Amino acid sequence: MKENRYYYSAKTGGFYDSSEKSVYENSIKGWPADAVAITNDEYKLLFDWQAIGRVIVAGDDGKPYLAAPPEPTQEQLVASAEQHKQTLIDDAIQSINTIQLKLQAGRKLTIGETARLNVMLDYIDFVQGIDASMAPNIEWPEKP
Repeated sequence: MKENRYYYSAKTGGFYDSSEKSVYENSIKGWPADAVAITNDEYKLLFDWQAIGRVIVAGDDGKPYLAAPPEPTQEQLVASAEQHKQTLIDDAIQSINTIQLKLQAGRKLTIGETARLNVMLDYIDFVQGIDASMAPNIEWPEKP
């Protein structure tokens, strides 16, 4: 029978390769006392599923199991909303860079360019006014 190569520690949430056991034992932290053996197939399956969005958690028996990822916290939702706001603003600014260059060079804008600039500036003002603390209940505007 083939020896298990991998071990899992619920305490550290880490996986350990048995071929490195002596290295761990001689280190400050040592080999985890709660390490439980898992098969090579279990190890591969856990990481295959993790790669598509599942999370690895410790079960009551100390073995690793797959679970759905936790829902994001309100703090994480707000941070994501703030990041999205900045992305929308950056994209809007990028879309009017040519018009800004013309203005900086002292060139006249066409009626269409002036209208586009005003629409984009209104859009930027609107996006800046969005309250990210309302996440995830934010209706994001379409870019003009």
